[in-house]
Amino acid sequence: MDMRRVAFAVKGRVVRRSALRLYDSLLANERLPSDELAGLTARRSTQIAQFAQAQSPFYRDLYSSRGMSARDLTDPQAWTELPVVDRTALRDRAADVPTSEANPRTMRPALTGGSTGEPFRAYHDTRVPTLPLSWRMYRWWGVQPWDDLARVGRWGFGARASAANAIQWWPTRQVYTDASLIDRSSLSAFVGRIERVRPALIEGYVGAMLELARFVEEEGVQLPVPRAVATTAAPLTEDVRRRLQTVLGAPVYDEYRAAELGWMAGECREQNGLHCFTDMRRIEVVDAQDRPAAPGVVGDLVVTDLTNRVFPLVRYRLGDRGSLVEQPCACGVTLPLMAKPDGRTTDLLRLPSGAAMGHRLHGMFGGYPDAVRLFQIHQKADYTITVRVVRGPHPDADAQIQSAVGGLRERVRGEVPVLVEYVDDLPYYKGKVKYVICEVPDPAT
Repeated sequence: MDMRRVAFAVKGRVVRRSALRLYDSLLANERLPSDELAGLTARRSTQIAQFAQAQSPFYRDLYSSRGMSARDLTDPQAWTELPVVDRTALRDRAADVPTSEANPRTMRPALTGGSTGEPFRAYHDTRVPTLPLSWRMYRWWGVQPWDDLARVGRWGFGARASAANAIQWWPTRQVYTDASLIDRSSLSAFVGRIERVRPALIEGYVGAMLELARFVEEEGVQLPVPRAVATTAAPLTEDVRRRLQTVLGAPVYDEYRAAELGWMAGECREQNGLHCFTDMRRIEVVDAQDRPAAPGVVGDLVVTDLTNRVFPLVRYRLGDRGSLVEQPCACGVTLPLMAKPDGRTTDLLRLPSGAAMGHRLHGMFGGYPDAVRLFQIHQKADYTITVRVVRGPHPDADAQIQSAVGGLRERVRGEVPVLVEYVDDLPYYKGKVKYVICEVPDPAT
């Protein structure tokens, strides 16, 4: 038997017992009949809402202001009557959100929102293991918890932390590079480590993974082919998926997570949507009035962490948009499906008429997958829109780019100029590409 698998099993019995127990539970949950899974989600939703009302001053005041009592929370039908909360509300009363179980031992900070201009510090419950959610997802791709991995993201490990991490995971090897410090030197070192370790999975931010692909292509490197490649932190468009698959030689999967919540959903091998981790995170889609949206209808994503008892996030508006998928998945996993998130609610273009555009901006080049390597839509305060494009390899790339941009011009109905700017690179913020930048003030603020 593989030494890494044996070591994982031994550590699971000795130092990672809670993680292994949760992993076993997650594997059982993913095959539950749909009605049993829905019942599990509903029970856990009620429990965390009741706990938040009883133990968090923020939620106690919030629910009381709506005339909601503890008894009301026992009714599963009352769930959609609970108010949706956002970052602003939580940040303004951050000191009142932690519960009576919060202390330095049970809390771990999670800073998020920097790339959206709205930083927010939440806290994870350290008593709840986070990695088992990723292990279950990786398993769908043929990657096991004890397999070697390579990650490119916002890691920034120092020498001491890197050494401690290596000891913790030995004999499994985990290779990291910091996406916020990407240059040819760091990519060269990262590629060298990948060549030595031959990881089963390469995972990272979309923008950083594209940088890796470009480096590999330009240098003519023949990387060992992993079993899977995974991306996060930005929408995985089909042109990006195709490019990464071509360069890295492995299937590319989308995963959905956020700093304040961890993993929430991920693709399986069918790649027909992301399975929602509803045994740990309740994912809803709501309309402009915060009412449940029908399957297939795009709305705001609202998420509840069913396990965080130190800093509850109950019906939390994450800032992304998406839709739910009604059909079951052919893979046999009964966890419900959501469509790929449709980008942040702040990823909007605003027109002088007051109209706002956001839906499908990320897919504007979907019909021309080889025309662009990367793009960014930048709207200045005077409403002018500039589409910055890194050309792709297609011989008619310019014509295809102009055709796609022409479609955007039609959508803005001639209200504002839409320009094209060809660039060699796009700016990254901590390893992420901000696909839409809008400098027009939000009229609601």
